[in-house]
Amino acid sequence: MKQILLVKRGARVRGTVLATVSVVALSAVIDAQAAIFVARRVLGRVETMSQQSTQKDGVGYDSAAVMLEAPAKQVYATALNALRRAQAQGISITREDDTALMVQFTNGQQIAGIKISQLGDKLSHMLITSAHTGSQPNAAALVSDSVLRVCREMNVECSPARQ
Repeated sequence: MKQILLVKRGARVRGTVLATVSVVALSAVIDAQAAIFVARRVLGRVETMSQQSTQKDGVGYDSAAVMLEAPAKQVYATALNALRRAQAQGISITREDDTALMVQFTNGQQIAGIKISQLGDKLSHMLITSAHTGSQPNAAALVSDSVLRVCREMNVECSPARQ
């Protein structure tokens, strides 16, 4: 009789463990599918943000960000090469940091920077920010166009987000 009770108790424990493992595994699959769904919705969508000071010579900023389905080092190399080619149009690279995947540059009047972050093996986040004073032109279009140029050069589909 003891053996029968022990066998039944062992079967119940195994059944409970199996059910728990199944629920956890199913939950992980659902979480992964949700993450993939969200990533697909935001890949290539260029988000922008700007602020102008209300004061005549106050400072302002313009930023653009995008998630790209590409390795971070490849995105960085493409952005850096685009900036080097733009030197004929007055762009000067003021700082390169290959380890941090960051480059800073200027057109002589405004300063800007690009930072690439690796989110996965083939998933990257690119942020471009420019600062300027009230007497300088708004750089929002320049910043957004820079992101779109990198996307085109990488053959990655990008488009401005709906505001």
